Amino acid sequence: MNVTEYIASGILESYVMGAVSDQEQREVECLSAIYPEIRSELDELSAALENYALLHSVEPPAGLKTRLMEQLEFNEPPEPIIRPMPVERTSSSTFRSTWVIAASVALLMLLFSFFLVSQLRNNQNKIAALQTTNGSLQSEIKQLRDNQTYADQRLAVLQRAGMRVIQLRGNNKAPNSDVLVYWNTLSRQVSVDIKSLPPLPANQQYQLWSLVNGKPVDAGVFEADTKNSHQPLQVMNRTISQADAFAVTVEKRGGSPTPTLSTLLAMTPVDA
Repeated sequence: MNVTEYIASGILESYVMGAVSDQEQREVECLSAIYPEIRSELDELSAALENYALLHSVEPPAGLKTRLMEQLEFNEPPEPIIRPMPVERTSSSTFRSTWVIAASVALLMLLFSFFLVSQLRNNQNKIAALQTTNGSLQSEIKQLRDNQTYADQRLAVLQRAGMRVIQLRGNNKAPNSDVLVYWNTLSRQVSVDIKSLPPLPANQQYQLWSLVNGKPVDAGVFEADTKNSHQPLQVMNRTISQADAFAVTVEKRGGSPTPTLSTLLAMTPVDA
């Protein structure tokens, strides 16, 4: 099992917030007992959620209890005066007292209901804010992992014996262009690392050339994903045994047997 991918799936955050099914709950509890990494991540998320709830907890208004108790205070009835009264009037007085008590209880329940609704809305807002924060954290974690993968891949390539790195910077036709050429003089393999290149129409591609004694040698075509700042290295489909310089041109899709000099974007000597 890939523990890193499981942690990155977001199921642990859903478990902490109680948003998983019974089967997913049993799965998380089982895996956390097996893998210390999952248990550690689960403990950190639980602690973060608890700290967040404590930090943003809301106490009931201080005067609420006093206002509620005031609604329930009744004046002591005056000393009854004994006098002959019709039976109907006694019944009316009893009904009036019963109505006052019922109204007071209803008012108390209404005020308490308002308080519960207010607390419910506050809790819903906190959960929504927590989910937003969790989404942001997940995006940042993914970005960090992409950065790490990007750096590890480059480091592994650079550590190979016979590796040469040539930086091709754009000319006045593409001044912001920046391409790294990784050329292994032992294995003759060539890869390109796109830092910055202008987007091309669908019917065109970038083509890499090596120059040997002033003659261009086709090194293959490659794409430029302008939306991905951490795109992987592109390994060219042709090996290069000799090179005095490397250059990039824009050609029709599929490449050209000879470079189009009018579309030359960059050229750098190997020993520059």
